[in-house]
Amino acid sequence: MKKLSVVFAVVAAVSLYGGMTASAATYYVSSSTGNDSWSGQAAKPDGTTGPWKTLAKASMEYAPGDVLLLKCGDTWNEELRPKGNGTPEKPITIGAYGEGKKPVIDRQDFKKDLTGIRLSNQEGFKIVGLEFAHCMTGIYGDYAAGSPTRKYIWIEDCYFHDSMLYGHYEDYPKHKIGLGICFFSFERANKIVLTDITIKNCVFRRLASGVWTNSPDNFNKNASNIYNFGNMTFEDCLFEEGYQWQMGLRGVAGGAVRNCVTHDIGRGFRSFNGVAGGMFFRCKDWVFENSEWGFVDIGLGSGDGEAFDFEGNCDNMTMRNCLFHDTDGPGFLMCCYASDGNPNKGIVMENCVLNGKAKRPIGLPRCEIVNTTDWTESKWKDCRFYLSKGEVLMKVMDPEKDKRSSFTNCVLKDLSTACSPPKLVAKASAASEISGNEAAKATDDDAATSWKPKASESSWIQLDFDAPTAINEFKIKEAPGSSIIRYVIQCWDAKESKWVGCFNGRNIGTEFVAPIVGRTTQKARLLVIATTSGDPGIAEFGAYNDTTGEVFNVPRGKETPGRVGK
Repeated sequence: MKKLSVVFAVVAAVSLYGGMTASAATYYVSSSTGNDSWSGQAAKPDGTTGPWKTLAKASMEYAPGDVLLLKCGDTWNEELRPKGNGTPEKPITIGAYGEGKKPVIDRQDFKKDLTGIRLSNQEGFKIVGLEFAHCMTGIYGDYAAGSPTRKYIWIEDCYFHDSMLYGHYEDYPKHKIGLGICFFSFERANKIVLTDITIKNCVFRRLASGVWTNSPDNFNKNASNIYNFGNMTFEDCLFEEGYQWQMGLRGVAGGAVRNCVTHDIGRGFRSFNGVAGGMFFRCKDWVFENSEWGFVDIGLGSGDGEAFDFEGNCDNMTMRNCLFHDTDGPGFLMCCYASDGNPNKGIVMENCVLNGKAKRPIGLPRCEIVNTTDWTESKWKDCRFYLSKGEVLMKVMDPEKDKRSSFTNCVLKDLSTACSPPKLVAKASAASEISGNEAAKATDDDAATSWKPKASESSWIQLDFDAPTAINEFKIKEAPGSSIIRYVIQCWDAKESKWVGCFNGRNIGTEFVAPIVGRTTQKARLLVIATTSGDPGIAEFGAYNDTTGEVFNVPRGKETPGRVGK
């Protein structure tokens, strides 16, 4: 697959970045062609003027609507520290110009306390189309005690990668951990210092943690119901190959996570206080939709290993159409003892799928859900739970008389019985195929035959259905000699006219079953992203609409089912 280049034409700057007025200024920076003695207000040098060279020169005062553009293909080992404030209507924009790869702020040594972009008590910034490599923190914003409420930070189409420093961080903000983005509040009162934060279409890869909000009360159990950040939104983001919580959010009132994927977390790593795909603590009034957390590992002996964790004092949190799968620990943790004495209240899970597998539990029976106490209040509606052999649905560590969990119209089934109905009839096609290994060989129910693409070409195989078809499970078998280590199953969204990911996978092997959040589509495909060596091969790729399983209801106050997976 070819990577799409980031292209920002100078002539399109006004329409791309918006918020500019006739009085707004545009500045350019190029490490390859710039000179700090120039005005910085021309993209191309002409001998007398042109772009600046350094980010130090660009760390000046900006006015609302001003634009600072970094040249595509250029690299800086510096911190950019712009001054001034924008507004939501006229933000100060930091973006890219020219053609080619994203501009890169590469601090080269993530073990040193080096930042890519630093903001202090600031608001009204839009950061678009940049890359941050080997920074201890890619974008860092801190807000003082007593700071007025600041508004609007927008971060879009940025790539944060390779910052794997991990140390004990109880005394944060003494920086001991590699982060993509961090917003830190020194305010201890229940007061919002920063609101209206958007992180959109960003990639976070090989980071200790992806995004944090934090404060000096990180480990203070007596600081419940303190919210210093508000209205935080994640959309279309990928968190991958990280160490610990990729969303580690504390003290955020109001927010949303939409169409995000967290994948392959904790592998080869030892954490002193556990691994989770996402960890929310002291947060309230959030909505999570159409998102996925999978392949969370406890690595070298770290605790937990769950897909997602409501760590305590989380209220009114609703998850819809979300998938949690392939974890060493439970699929889901609801905790209130480790960090806070207050239970989670108003947790609502709607049309979610849990297939954790709980491969390596620590100190507990293998289970899909760990609930530290019945005081936690959760409602599970129209959810599907897949139990592996010997696994139970929910374990309550400290049972109470008032049982506040309920299940309505949920389905409980053994993972071993998945894909049991007849396979859905579909016609197979592929981006490419070699003679004798056509796409149809992956749907002929013969494990000895397989589809293989032509060398070095796009690797996807597609299932086409005669009419819109309901799907909730896939079965995949890999051909002998194939070594797929990263793939995604996608379904076609006819309304949006685009492919939508429904399962992000790692290894396949002789057989792999992938339950998904059910959807109706007329075509689905398996897109191979990476192999350890050579070209991939798929012996079977089949879609199913599996309606088997035990439908159950548990009203509040009753025990959850004690069934054990077979």
